[in-house]
Amino acid sequence: MVGKINLWMQILGVSAALVATGAYAADRNAENKVATTGEVLFKIHDIVPEVDENGNVIYCNVGATFFNRTNIDMANVALTLKWNDDVIGEIIDQEERAEKEMVRSNSNARRPRYSTSGTTAKTINASLKLPPLKSMQQVSLKTKVDTNRCFLLLNDMDIEFDNCGTASVGERMSAQGCSNLFQYVSPKMAEYYMEFKEISLEEQVKLEDAELSGLQKEMDASFDAAVASIKNIAKSAQQLNEQLENQNNAED
Repeated sequence: MVGKINLWMQILGVSAALVATGAYAADRNAENKVATTGEVLFKIHDIVPEVDENGNVIYCNVGATFFNRTNIDMANVALTLKWNDDVIGEIIDQEERAEKEMVRSNSNARRPRYSTSGTTAKTINASLKLPPLKSMQQVSLKTKVDTNRCFLLLNDMDIEFDNCGTASVGERMSAQGCSNLFQYVSPKMAEYYMEFKEISLEEQVKLEDAELSGLQKEMDASFDAAVASIKNIAKSAQQLNEQLENQNNAED
């Protein structure tokens, strides 16, 4: 009985390792073969503060438009936009330096109760997930940004990619590759007003439907792959049990 359990554990371990190794190899090969020309332009627009009953800004409604001018269809793109507030950052740095100086000098001076870093962050973040975006196609998204500093959202920002790939199954790009591909267009640039086009409501609905369809296909493919793996493991286990039974019968 103990021998069967150990063999079962070995089967599961080898199967998991094979699956992980295959996925890693596929990812590496896919990253190496994606070649693109052009860029994905994007801009931030329609920034509208949302206020509470007291007139205080509680968050910002924001629009973002992406125009895929590359030669490939983009898919599974998830990114985070990060705006740095230099003024708040300098205040926080000054408070931290003052705090360290008090500790270094063993000062008994009363430390301030108010800490800017405890109430206000240096960085404002907005996470976006793009629907499938074909070559030379444009899409507009709407999101809410958790900040009362809406005026900062037209400034330049840093971009971090959580995922980035093409519409072809199994192909994805490195974060650095995507970073080089996406180009932010600020209101100070002529492209902000010239390179983008209006998207009709009908086109927007089609894009959203395509996104939902793509997500459903991904879920179906993942489910089918999981079922196939379980069947293979079960088949291997059955064969092993038969071998063990034949061996036990031969020993008897």
